[in-house]
Amino acid sequence: MIFSHRMFRVAMTLSIVTTFGPALCGSLSASDDVEQIETDLLIVGGTESGCAAAVQAARMGVESITIVNDIEWLGGQFTAESLVAIDENRPPSGYGNGVPFPRAGLFKEVMDRIEAINEEKFGHPRPGNTQVITTALPSDAERAFRDLLAPGTESGQIQVLSNYEPVSVDIDTSGEHPRVTGVRFAQRGETRRSTLNVCAELVIDASDWGDVISLSGAGYEFGPDLKSKYDEPLAPATREGYPLTDMNPITYNMLIEETDTYEPIPKPAGYDIRNYTENNYPKDPAYIYRARRIIDHYGFSDINHPDVILLCFAPCDYPLDVLPRSVVERLEANEAGASQKNIAEMTPAQRRIVFEDAKQHSLGYLYYLQTAVHDQMADKTHSFRRFKLKNDFGTADSLPPKPYIRESLRLQALHMLKQQDTTGFNNNSLYFADCMFHDGIACFQFEYDFHPTKRVFLDENNPAGPWRNAFRKGRTWGPPYSGLSLFPARSVIPTEMRGLLGAQKNLGYTSIVSSAVRLHDQSMAIGQGIGALAAVAINTNTEPHAIPFQPAALEKIWSGLCANSPNSIPAMLWPWRDLEPDHPAFVAVNQLSIRQLLPIDPTEVEFQADSPAEKPWREAASALAKSRLAISDLTMPDEEMTRGEFAIALWSQVHSKPLELPNLKPDDRDADGIADEVDPLPYTTGTTSWTDWKPDPTEDGLPDERAAADTLVAQFYFGGPETDEVDSFVLDSGAVYSDSEGYGWRRSLRDNHRDRGASTFTLKETFLFTRTHDLWEYNLPPGKYRVTVCIGDSVHEQFGQHVAIEGEQVLKDKTTRAGHFMELSEVVTVDDGLLTLEIGTPGGTTNTCLNWLRIEQISSEK
Repeated sequence: MIFSHRMFRVAMTLSIVTTFGPALCGSLSASDDVEQIETDLLIVGGTESGCAAAVQAARMGVESITIVNDIEWLGGQFTAESLVAIDENRPPSGYGNGVPFPRAGLFKEVMDRIEAINEEKFGHPRPGNTQVITTALPSDAERAFRDLLAPGTESGQIQVLSNYEPVSVDIDTSGEHPRVTGVRFAQRGETRRSTLNVCAELVIDASDWGDVISLSGAGYEFGPDLKSKYDEPLAPATREGYPLTDMNPITYNMLIEETDTYEPIPKPAGYDIRNYTENNYPKDPAYIYRARRIIDHYGFSDINHPDVILLCFAPCDYPLDVLPRSVVERLEANEAGASQKNIAEMTPAQRRIVFEDAKQHSLGYLYYLQTAVHDQMADKTHSFRRFKLKNDFGTADSLPPKPYIRESLRLQALHMLKQQDTTGFNNNSLYFADCMFHDGIACFQFEYDFHPTKRVFLDENNPAGPWRNAFRKGRTWGPPYSGLSLFPARSVIPTEMRGLLGAQKNLGYTSIVSSAVRLHDQSMAIGQGIGALAAVAINTNTEPHAIPFQPAALEKIWSGLCANSPNSIPAMLWPWRDLEPDHPAFVAVNQLSIRQLLPIDPTEVEFQADSPAEKPWREAASALAKSRLAISDLTMPDEEMTRGEFAIALWSQVHSKPLELPNLKPDDRDADGIADEVDPLPYTTGTTSWTDWKPDPTEDGLPDERAAADTLVAQFYFGGPETDEVDSFVLDSGAVYSDSEGYGWRRSLRDNHRDRGASTFTLKETFLFTRTHDLWEYNLPPGKYRVTVCIGDSVHEQFGQHVAIEGEQVLKDKTTRAGHFMELSEVVTVDDGLLTLEIGTPGGTTNTCLNWLRIEQISSEK
């Protein structure tokens, strides 16, 4: 049945049957005086993910949607958490190098609204000066979310209820699987007696900490996963040093605004300067002053507004693994054992105890900047003492309503997204991920990024403080990065519980992957995908658990997300780096790509829609469409056209053809010996989407099998002095030649090194480079030798590279694409006792990047 969105008082026992099966939603007596709502879709949490899910579900025809939020603010980390230097998907080249693929979908709609508000208020759509693209004041971002929701809220299709926290979940256990049928709420901060009961066909948990998931009894995880569980490269081997309370830290972000007075904030309770002087990053206060300028009237002289800076730095981070004694005592007074809980398992009241101390820690950092740092600054014109807390939130302490939350509990889902699923093909983060899922609903890329998760008391015998934060091995900010990845629908669907979907940071992934899937645009894109999944489930009376294995249902999701419409921006279904949503071919290319109806090379991540559609590529695309859609009457035009035009023509012919997926064996659809319940790719043989694609071994940046021991003379790799060791290779870090070492450079290249970290293969991630002409020499007896060199850069395209060996030019003015290398072998004769390698060219203006070399003896004769 479809429920009305109207609220009403309950004075009788209610029995409600949903379309997914029998459901009894809480029996309440007349004396309870509880408001009861019946709705199609209940979304718990007005986070960015929750808002995106609501808007998408409304656009796809869900008639009654209710958002129940614990505060007034909508928009999550955009607004209530004050992360207003808006993070977006990031490529391996890091901050300041754009995004790995264009903005699209609801995220772009919100960003367009935010930039329009900025233009209206400040005369600039991007008035800040940070390492990200767009900044905003929290209240302006919140306005953008209200505008996004407005068509639904004004029509009554969406209603938003504020200041309620979930206290219990109604479960129907009469069927084969338990089912969530409703959620009971209490007024925020008051007694835990429910005052609101919401019955729903489907519930999305988009809350900060996954409270509905935990209250429902659905399976969930928290803390670091051990390597034995998911076999992730970065996972710890044992629990020692990695407690289950370890989480990406919370941070109370602070907005500060420039004034004409020099007056620090009052000294915070418990302030101890050692909490800040012992932290290692960042040391330079000038960096803090420059890095997160939300409004920069110095950079934009026509902006008539004081500078506004966001303080969101590691010294403000508040680790959660162990807590200071004062917090422990308050938690234990609330409940015995509460201080030993992971924060995701704490009650809201217990979390607020932790939050209060985290607030004081952040305020202490501002006080430190305004006092100790101010006193040391030569230029006091730009001192932090001239700034005051900007109260954009209407709170008593001028801090945001919530801390910045990087990690929550993790839903035990149909597929747990793992590091190896998201690693770029051939271990290169510039490429598409190893697993491009058949049920993808969103795209993402980021580094596996943990802020300091460890609290270290300066006196280990005094847990009252002071303390510093620190990293745990394998849990640091990146690299490595993920590849260009898809997020699967299966990772929001619980393994057993029905009637429930995860959202926000309550998703089916490991702790390591959670660190790479937590940015603003990622949360919105996944939330939008979840809204589409919920809409298809409700509109077609289909269990969400069945949808990832029903091609027709998946196609409905993709059609709802990515379509040409005058009132919305299509979402991205496949992470092409170069395809903007306003391109005429955007929808066709994305729809064909997610259905695997285009020939896709995992290393070619730009679609090049305006390039000519070559005949072999056209024929391959047509053959894929015929085989996967089981059609024989496909007739494509013969005239010359671009790749984008061809995609449009192909999509126009096949869009109505049903997608067919194999079902070869029960519980193992692709018959690859991997049971569907643990198979990341249940319709593709093996555990990578690229089983049949082989890289060119001369471009992969890795040496062939090692030469025979009796002919191998030496192997060198080039990088900085701190580069990781590589078995059987000698590190050259740019030192000048010396007789004692027997090798080196004519001049020092010690400052000319890079470590990209795009993959775990050190040999192709590190290099020495020159922009002029440099010589490397190796003491070698006379004879004939085969010398193999590798040049290239795993992250950037490099132009005009030159290499000569023993005076023979083996490479002249050659370009290597990002992530591609050139491995060249040359047989040379050494007759002067020195092998000479030359890189670059005199007067050059481009880099030549040397990764490694191998020397093999051919003969000892001259």
